[in-house]
Parts: sequence; structure tokens; C-alpha cells
Amino acid sequence: MADEMMIVEQETAITNSGETFADRIINQVREAGFYATFDTSERAGQVKLYKATNASKLLRDYMETPLAIVDFVFTPTAVTTEAGETEQVMGVYLVDSGGTTYVSSSNGVIRSAIQIISMLGEPSTWTEALHVVCRESNTAKGRRYKYLDLA
Repeated sequence: MADEMMIVEQETAITNSGETFADRIINQVREAGFYATFDTSERAGQVKLYKATNASKLLRDYMETPLAIVDFVFTPTAVTTEAGETEQVMGVYLVDSGGTTYVSSSNGVIRSAIQIISMLGEPSTWTEALHVVCRESNTAKGRRYKYLDLA
């Protein structure tokens, strides 16, 4: 019962402050330029962050491919709009167990990644890689929607 009360108090505190888990990630990206699920205070983490954001593969090229994810990085990224203009948006990088990184700026994929961390905890608390698959569905208006599904 005491554990349940603590959980309720934590949820209420988040609700009362008006800041959601997603807000915390967005605020961290605004303040630091990135949010990583691994320690970046040491050189090894800084190198991992650089490699993750510098040499990543497009997640859309790996649709329906099972990936063993061990970390996430959120950063601003530039995309080209249908009008040919460059726009800054949030991007998410998925780091797999082999060190390969996949990037997406899809709102659905970003929401899925945030939900995974919010519900399953930071990857550093996991005992094994999380197997995910990027899927796509169509909305009622005929638009494509990408998201991460647990494999």
C-alpha cells in the first residue's frame, strides 16, 4: 500500500507540475541540445553520442526489420519539407546492440520511443535489449503513420 501511495504521489506531482515525461525530454533537448539514455559525462559516452548522431541509417529503410535497441538519443534534426524548405524538427536515434544507429523524425516513432522509456524505464535499467519493429499504417485521412512496435 505504501508503494501504491508513492506511485500516486509521483503521478500527481507530474500532473500538478504540468510537465510530462515528454516535456522533460523536450526541455532537455532545448537546454543541452540532446537527450541521451546513456551517460555522456565521460569521454566514452561522448564518443557514443557523436557516433550515434553522425553515422546513422534511416529507420524508414528498415521497416518491419526486428532491431535490438539498447539506447535512444533525441536531438534537433533538419528535414526538407515538401516545398523544398529546410525545417528543424525533433529526431530520435535508436542504438542497437551492435552499435548501429537508426534515425527517424517521424512524430509517431518519436512518440513511441518516449512511451517506451516512460513505461519500461531508461534502457540502463533493462536486463537485455528491447526488440522493436518499425511499422507503418494509414490514418483515416490517408496519411502514413510510422510507429515502433514491440517484437
